[in-house]
Amino acid sequence: MKISEKAQALLAKYKKFQKLDIFLLLLAAASFVFLRNYVLAAAILIFTFVLESKVYICPHCKKAFDCRRKIMEDTCCPHCKKYIFKGLD
Repeated sequence: MKISEKAQALLAKYKKFQKLDIFLLLLAAASFVFLRNYVLAAAILIFTFVLESKVYICPHCKKAFDCRRKIMEDTCCPHCKKYIFKGLD
C-alpha cells in the first residue's frame, strides 16, 4: 500500500511519539521505585496521558486511540473504522 508524503510524516510522528511515551513511562516507574517520589511519578503519568490524548489522534474523526497500539500503514481507526493513512492528500 502506497501512502502520501503527509501520511508518511504522520506515521513518523506516531512512531516518534511511541518512543517518547515508553521513555516517559520508564521514567515514571524509576522515580516511583528508586526515588520514592510519588508526586513526580504521578505528574509524569498525567503528562503522558494528556500528551497521548493530544498527539495520538485519528486524522479523520479526531478521536484519541491507545498509544500502545501498533501502527502500520494499513491500520484502521477503532472508532471510525477508516484507514488512518488513506485520504490525507
